[in-house]
Amino acid sequence: MAEAQQQALGVFADAVLQLALDIQRDALAAEDLDQKVRAAGAVHQLGRGLRQTIALQAKLAREARQDAAEVREPQAPAKAPAEPPSPATVAVRRRRDWLTRGVERCVWNEYDREDEAGEFTGDSLLEDLQERLADLMADPEAFLALDPCELMVQLCKDLGLTPPEFYPPAPAVPGAAPPATNGHDSS
Repeated sequence: MAEAQQQALGVFADAVLQLALDIQRDALAAEDLDQKVRAAGAVHQLGRGLRQTIALQAKLAREARQDAAEVREPQAPAKAPAEPPSPATVAVRRRRDWLTRGVERCVWNEYDREDEAGEFTGDSLLEDLQERLADLMADPEAFLALDPCELMVQLCKDLGLTPPEFYPPAPAVPGAAPPATNGHDSS
């Protein structure tokens, strides 16, 4: 079927090309300006049809090559499930993500995404942040040993941003019930 389609498109493309060339010759020989304009319009339309036909031929040929390649390539064997990442790797990723979200909030608090210059500056700062984090994560043990709040403040300052304020948790009162986390009385 694909071969028949290719042949039909080839015959059609040849016929359109011949017709366009004949009309072009007539347009060049015409002495009346209106005839030349109409002929030029017809040549233009035929040229568009010819380009579309050639593009369709190329698309069908590409698809046929892809289909043939898929048939020749056997399915890859199923991979064994990957081992889960180590706890240290998970901790590093979580720390990186937490820092990224925090600094992103500071960036977009200071720069407006709706303003082209502000968006460009903000995106540039976030790229700098990713490079800085990559450097810090090169030594995962040292990265995890840093205080995350202090690190976020330092990253913001390094990027010229106003760092967030961190409030230490209230000290625990001996003998007092822990505060309810869901806003309801725990009794």
